[in-house]
Amino acid sequence: MAEKRNNKNTTQLKIAIVAVSLILVLLILILLSRNKNVTSPTSLEKANIEYLEQQNEERVADLSGRTEQERMQYYCANFFKLIDSNQYEEAYQLLYSDYKENYFPTLNNFKKYFKEYFPEDFGLSYTNIERLGDIYVLNVNVSDTVNGSYGHNFSLYVVIKENALNDYVISFSRNSAVGEEE
Repeated sequence: MAEKRNNKNTTQLKIAIVAVSLILVLLILILLSRNKNVTSPTSLEKANIEYLEQQNEERVADLSGRTEQERMQYYCANFFKLIDSNQYEEAYQLLYSDYKENYFPTLNNFKKYFKEYFPEDFGLSYTNIERLGDIYVLNVNVSDTVNGSYGHNFSLYVVIKENALNDYVISFSRNSAVGEEE
């Protein structure tokens, strides 16, 4: 009788082990399938990545035919165009890292600065561009396009370091907008 009980307990133990093993295998398969879905881009995402890469290649080809001065003006204009169109995060990513840490440690600091000190609609003009080693310094006039000479107009220095075509970092004399207004 004791032997029957042991056989019964052994059989139940084997069934329990098989059931737990099956559950573990199913859980592993579910987790693996979820990870595949998370890491592999959809066809729409792949198409978007390909489009962005093509755009970058076209921009690099266009920039390769420009002079240094034209490229620096393009980079500066692109940076301020992002700000003007409220694409602050993209513009923020273009900031030189040490400059960003010192003056705009958060994206919100960056947004607040431009909303507080820049005209709502502005235009840029370049009065001078100088190359100092591997950086370029642009003297830029910011004009209030809505209020004209009665608006908030000022000059600032923009510093650009070009790592490669369409790969650059930027900083600017942030006190220029503040100092002239106050």
